[in-house]
Amino acid sequence: MGYAFLDPSREPARIVACGIVAALRTGTTAERLLAIATALDALIAEHAPRALAVERLYFNKNVRTAMAVAEARGVALLCAARAGLAVAEYTPQEVKLSVTGSGGADKKQVQRMLEVILRLAEPITQDNVADAVAIALTHAQRARFAAAVALAE
Repeated sequence: MGYAFLDPSREPARIVACGIVAALRTGTTAERLLAIATALDALIAEHAPRALAVERLYFNKNVRTAMAVAEARGVALLCAARAGLAVAEYTPQEVKLSVTGSGGADKKQVQRMLEVILRLAEPITQDNVADAVAIALTHAQRARFAAAVALAE
């Protein structure tokens, strides 16, 4: 599972931290989910975010993969609720549209646009990390827009 913390107060937004939440390759499903929860709780305590943005589940042809993603996503939602964080959910198409301007963009296009938008010295090459950064950026952009609309009203 990828994670990303952004500082949206800067222009462009700045990546504070990003990476992979390591889950055990061995052990039971419950042990792997506990490892994810422990890591997420520690990351939330360290970075004190105001919100948690996650990918909304979509149909997946591989049932085993879909179940594993759903379980890990559920753990993330639980960790957010325990920490009192607001939760936002975005579909893959919403994230791609927000980052690239096309809801049908592929992973390489998203990674390239993250590099451009965030003015990164080097691209994010790990798919799960790039997904997490893209979701965080989508949330930051939407929150910024909502705040601007609220000021205008």
